[in-house]
Amino acid sequence: MTPKISIYPDYQSMSLAAADRVLALLANKPNAVICLPSGSTPLGMFQTLAAANQKGMADFSKCIFIGLDEWIGMGAEDNGSCRDLLDKDFLKPIGLRDNQIVFFDGKAIDPQAECDRVNKVVASLGGLDLIVLGVGMNGHLALNEPGTPWDTYAHISELETVTKEVGQKYFEKPTILTRGITVGIRHILESKTAILLASGSSKAEVIKRALAFPVTAKVPATALQNHFNAELILDEEAASLIQK
Repeated sequence: MTPKISIYPDYQSMSLAAADRVLALLANKPNAVICLPSGSTPLGMFQTLAAANQKGMADFSKCIFIGLDEWIGMGAEDNGSCRDLLDKDFLKPIGLRDNQIVFFDGKAIDPQAECDRVNKVVASLGGLDLIVLGVGMNGHLALNEPGTPWDTYAHISELETVTKEVGQKYFEKPTILTRGITVGIRHILESKTAILLASGSSKAEVIKRALAFPVTAKVPATALQNHFNAELILDEEAASLIQK
């Protein structure tokens, strides 16, 4: 299978397209289960969705939002944590209630119990209707680093050096990052729809690798080639190395 590839002129139009996909799902299923990333790439999508909500054009009151991942040792009160960023950029602006949010607690005494908890919640909800993903410079999806088995649900991830280095951009001062807690590749593959967002020339090489053969756990993003309903939403810079 080949994921659908949608290429837009720039970040703004790419973000609008991503928001349209979420709004279309919401129109068809108001109680959708949606898994969202934090970070800079989805920010434009979040701003568009929040604006739609404020104008009464989108109602998130029946949705359940699952957090994609978190740094081990961090929680919502820590500046730069995944929950902190997602709260600021999207969850609080749209006024979600706490019972609509399922997020990993990176400070949990028993991280494996956190994995089990989120796995059970996702299973009880019938799986993910939509998962929105970014892609790491090493091809990771969420914090599923290269080599992660594809039959894995939520799990603890040992972070590669590049992930630790890139992750520093979210913090005001140098921060030690060693492990993450994340939804698994199997969650991604079992989702009803998977969307990967990528913007900028720095992502061009990894997007090329994500679409290359063979499909391999060494490049987790290639897993989307095995998804029955995956879409890559890219700006022209991120898509620049794809053979058209």
